[in-house]
Amino acid sequence: MRDMNKVYENRLLSQWEKLFPRHPDQIGAFQETDAELLPLDENRVLAITVDTVAEEISAGLYKDARTAGRTAALSSLSDLAAVGAEPLGLLFATTIPQDNFVMIQSRLAEGINEALKAAGVAVLGGDTNEGTALEVTCVAVGLVPSEKVISRVGAQPGDLVFVSGPIGLGGALAAALLLKIDSFTESDYRPQPRLREGQIIRRHANCCMDTSDGLISTIDQLSRLNSVRFQLETTFDDLLHPAAQRLRSQADLLSFVFAASYHGEFELVFTLPPGAEREFMAEANSVNW
Repeated sequence: MRDMNKVYENRLLSQWEKLFPRHPDQIGAFQETDAELLPLDENRVLAITVDTVAEEISAGLYKDARTAGRTAALSSLSDLAAVGAEPLGLLFATTIPQDNFVMIQSRLAEGINEALKAAGVAVLGGDTNEGTALEVTCVAVGLVPSEKVISRVGAQPGDLVFVSGPIGLGGALAAALLLKIDSFTESDYRPQPRLREGQIIRRHANCCMDTSDGLISTIDQLSRLNSVRFQLETTFDDLLHPAAQRLRSQADLLSFVFAASYHGEFELVFTLPPGAEREFMAEANSVNW
């Protein structure tokens, strides 16, 4: 079951594993954590991650630099959330076309700032280049208390499976573009950083992973890594974001399409041992999650 290379993207990533040595103190094996984890001292673990938005731009999924900036920042922040990290800040590097440089820069900054404001995080620095096409890379850095570290590995038979919020926004944007439906636009695609939720999850859950590649892909990865089967006892209709549900009805698509879309929405999928559910729910309710 743990044959990760049956997934195409994993085969591409595994080539890098062969080309670089891994730090001897790094926590978790390759593909086992959303953010890379490295102990700093007996009390703190460094969480660091990097994500680039380029394919979505070249494919025409993001036409507005604001969307590209917001999503690039959110991608990295979501990786921190999946390991329950407390964020320290964000670094970014961007390549901006010479034509309309100032306008694109302004829209890019608006998008990055939207994600940072929602997360309560600041930009620590960055790098800017000129080129033929827009690309955005973000590095997010945070800290995790060493007393309780969470990764993608740890799910046990009998665990309860949760997702941090409604799914389908990523699939809705892709469907609207492909089917030329103008009732859902880039401005409607606004996933939220789940950093606060991730810190609660870390204290109670057995494993966690974000849905940046969609719900079904996330469950598939967790199933492979943990050699367990996931049984969904709810309907995909019940899991969809209201905006995705409206588009689904308009386009007459199955709800599964939005769950299976490879363009995700940065929610967190995690498992809890049954005995931890009451304490977890109490803490979640205390912050109105």
